[in-house]
Amino acid sequence: MIRWYSMEQHRPCNRLDDVEKAVREAVAQLSPLPKWENQTVGIAVGSRGISNLPNIIHTLVQLVKEGGGTPVLFAAMGSHGCGTAQGQREVLASLGITEESMEAEIRTCAETVSFGRASSGVEVFGNPLALEFDQVILCNRVKMHTDFSDVTESGLLKLMAIGIGNPTGAAQVHRIALQKGYGAAIREAAEVHMAKLPIAFGVAIAENWKHETETIRAFLPGDLLAGEKQLLSEVKAKAVKLPVDELDTLLIWEAGKNISGTCVDTKVIGRLGMAGQPDPPTPKIKTIAALRFTEVSHGNAMGMGVVDLITRKFFDQIRLEDTGLTGMTSNCLLQAKIPCVAPTDQLAIETAIRASGVEKEEDAKAAFIENTNALARIAVSEPVYEAMKGREDITCLGGPFTLTFDGAGNLKTNWLGEEIKE
Repeated sequence: MIRWYSMEQHRPCNRLDDVEKAVREAVAQLSPLPKWENQTVGIAVGSRGISNLPNIIHTLVQLVKEGGGTPVLFAAMGSHGCGTAQGQREVLASLGITEESMEAEIRTCAETVSFGRASSGVEVFGNPLALEFDQVILCNRVKMHTDFSDVTESGLLKLMAIGIGNPTGAAQVHRIALQKGYGAAIREAAEVHMAKLPIAFGVAIAENWKHETETIRAFLPGDLLAGEKQLLSEVKAKAVKLPVDELDTLLIWEAGKNISGTCVDTKVIGRLGMAGQPDPPTPKIKTIAALRFTEVSHGNAMGMGVVDLITRKFFDQIRLEDTGLTGMTSNCLLQAKIPCVAPTDQLAIETAIRASGVEKEEDAKAAFIENTNALARIAVSEPVYEAMKGREDITCLGGPFTLTFDGAGNLKTNWLGEEIKE
């Protein structure tokens, strides 16, 4: 039986305590300042789980109203929401974005029209809603993408190329990406969007390694590319991963689209699951089990193909149509596969450890995390604990403890040895 120790990683990070103030200050530094009087202003909102997203979007709504404009929120999420207008609205609601909470109209549409052709001749598609507004505000988190590495990855450019692209536009970008690479394909499509749409500015959000809002910046259209490059380079420099480079087994309590576009951050676990794309050099993990699936994922389990085991509780929440549509749109078929399904937590954990090839369970180099966004507090097995002892960036919070289960094989204790109240 594995003896677990709860550990805490330490690394400096900043956090914005007043997010509304930060949004207002970021917009106020734009020159020239946008004017919205008697203008209908569309605010593009994606499908990612972004810390403080409702507060940020509501602040933008208020800014437009204060300037005499009429704000309208519109969905910009590619094929998410099962590629339907109603599905988009449901995803926004799960993120806390409703007409009541935002005090603004919300419009959704899954159709596409041609926005024109890139210099290479590739046709670029977009959501016709975006053409209805006098001005458009972009808002998205700038972060490392789970499927590739480049000078721009996930951010404002991707919100246009794939988010505003809707299902058809997203599929086109992913198709071109197989030839040119993801970064280049996204930038090419985004260039057409910027020429076609009346973009006022973009709001770029960066989060610290604890998934807290750290930076908010606003960029005029001409500064979007350079601004996103700079912010992404800062994000990469501060990235925190697992505190070990090799594990026999990694247990993940929860996975979902609100945590990562692939439900688990592929760069945290060291597996991309992308044909033709090399995995990160570290960490090297033999087996991975994910035990729970977040409700706000709306059944879209895209990315779960990179783990080895899930529980029946997880599997029962998957909507195969949503997951399959995302896999087919992105051409990431490996990531859309369903892992081996274990009937209980206990069997999933025992199988993951046994399948790693260790002779004795207690000798396994294992870690147990809440999710791939929550790496401050984790549990590690005794062999990992012994190797970590004495590190200045790690503190032992407690242990040893063992995982306990009820008669049905469900966990009674979480990744820190605390009683689970489900």
